Amino acid sequence: MKPLLRLEHLLKESGPAPDRPGWLALLLKRPGLWTFSARFLRNKFTPLILDRIRGLDVPLEERARLFNQAIAHINVGETYKTSGPDRTRLVDQAILAHAAKYSPLRFLEVGVSDGTASLNLLRSLPKGTSIRLTDRHPVFFRKGRFPVTRLYDGDRRLLGVKILGLYFNVACCEPSRAAGLAPIPTLNPVVRAEAGVEDIERFDVRLDAVDQPAHLIKCANLFNCKYFPAETIRAAVANLGRSLAPGGLLFISQNNARYTDGESYFALQRGPDGLVLVEEKNGHEAVDLFRHGPLPVEGAP
Repeated sequence: MKPLLRLEHLLKESGPAPDRPGWLALLLKRPGLWTFSARFLRNKFTPLILDRIRGLDVPLEERARLFNQAIAHINVGETYKTSGPDRTRLVDQAILAHAAKYSPLRFLEVGVSDGTASLNLLRSLPKGTSIRLTDRHPVFFRKGRFPVTRLYDGDRRLLGVKILGLYFNVACCEPSRAAGLAPIPTLNPVVRAEAGVEDIERFDVRLDAVDQPAHLIKCANLFNCKYFPAETIRAAVANLGRSLAPGGLLFISQNNARYTDGESYFALQRGPDGLVLVEEKNGHEAVDLFRHGPLPVEGAP
């Protein structure tokens, strides 16, 4: 990040960060207070709030709701880990329509944030399904305690420093070599309790591949043509193909109000020559990148 952009980021993403679940709950009940807090008080949230929510003595549903809202307002460099229950309903239905074809099914989802967007899908997958949830930042890290705490992303890059109640988001580009970093998991407690998933694995869609290819892969709200050039998207999808078993399907979806039903998706199937477009709904903005013949799978013979 260039110095001027780094300074702009610091000014925009820094501010007071109480990181108290009670404060978050109050803001959720009063939208006007939330607007005032964010716009004029410049209220921020850091990963520290996640462990505090996880430890609350309240019903699971309330912890899940607060956790999901908190993680969606934690800045990770230049992005946010947005999520939300049942936001990918259409693509989830499409995945379930194919799930029975594979026994036992191996299911992989990339870019899951806290996992709640797929909770209903995970509950409905056939018994015995192998489920792997992944994200670029499956954990945050912390070092130190009050009054000074340093916070890191999943790549161990310094996100920011919290001094007393003030958070300075610096978004460092280089991984830290600091020892003794304590992890802060991003898996929503309701996903662990109701879907039996123990953790979110680290996975970079541009570089990584799983050791056992999946039959069905879900990739939601990740490939945005406004943020990524066409060739970057095609290269990342080709790399994802390495994690797809022959004949398997890769579902790519996006939520946006301009789409019918607020959602669109398309599916690519891995054939002998690469990934081929076989299904689409509601005109996903990236679907035209995959209409013209098979996309060779990176690293495939």
